[in-house]
Amino acid sequence: MVSKTERLYLELLAVGVVTFEDVVARLGEITGKPRDAKYVYSKYVWGLLREGKLVRVRRGLYAAVPPLEKPKDYLPDKFLVASNIRERYYLGYHTALEFYGCAYSFFNEVYVVVRKGDRFDAFYYKNLHFRPVFLENLGVEVEEKRYLNRIIRVSSKERTFVDCVDRVEYAGGWEEALKSLQSLGGVNFDKIFNVLSIYRKDFLFRKVGFVLELLRGASVFYKDLSAELLKDIKSRVGKNPMYLDLKHGPFYYERDWNLYVPKDFKSLLRGV
Repeated sequence: MVSKTERLYLELLAVGVVTFEDVVARLGEITGKPRDAKYVYSKYVWGLLREGKLVRVRRGLYAAVPPLEKPKDYLPDKFLVASNIRERYYLGYHTALEFYGCAYSFFNEVYVVVRKGDRFDAFYYKNLHFRPVFLENLGVEVEEKRYLNRIIRVSSKERTFVDCVDRVEYAGGWEEALKSLQSLGGVNFDKIFNVLSIYRKDFLFRKVGFVLELLRGASVFYKDLSAELLKDIKSRVGKNPMYLDLKHGPFYYERDWNLYVPKDFKSLLRGV
């Protein structure tokens, strides 16, 4: 006969990563009655930790260790960890690029987009660094994806594109961002315009339009990008010139987008 502790472990193993509140709720379902948090920890969680069947990722967050894994070597799935840090969130920027399988490089940084009111302190777990990025709009073009028996929230491909161009530091810098976005297939370009309308930033219209036009000539995934859409984006460009990236000169002038662009910018796509 399977004990309550063993049944709890098997249920936690099926989902991989859980909050302490999840553990309490699941035990209540197993026993048929609510359980006090202190009782759950001392009677069940502590024992599973001691046996190496659970590892503590951070306060209130645990990962179930598969039977053939050693607790000290086990690294839980970073998407599952990130999706359990806050209830209101989405996985974005380079983390979303990795989720969609187009990231040029593997990153140990994991970006969790939350509102400022749901802020959390960045933390490390082994070689992974979980970091918050603050945005207020967590609803538009954010999708629920089934992943390893769980539902996680990830920015859509279209919002991922715009977010990465908007705050390129969270996409690994321009070279990493361009080489990753070049492989982002299945983008609905009309939706990109909708995402741009969320932010309503002249500078972002310029940057996204310029990058789209650049990728249109460099990637098979962007060959269906219409000239009409680019024209619509150009119509939002302001009269005052702006610099795409002030850190890397000298510059040339991109008239269509009223942007000063580093002279070597287009060379960043080479070698993909």
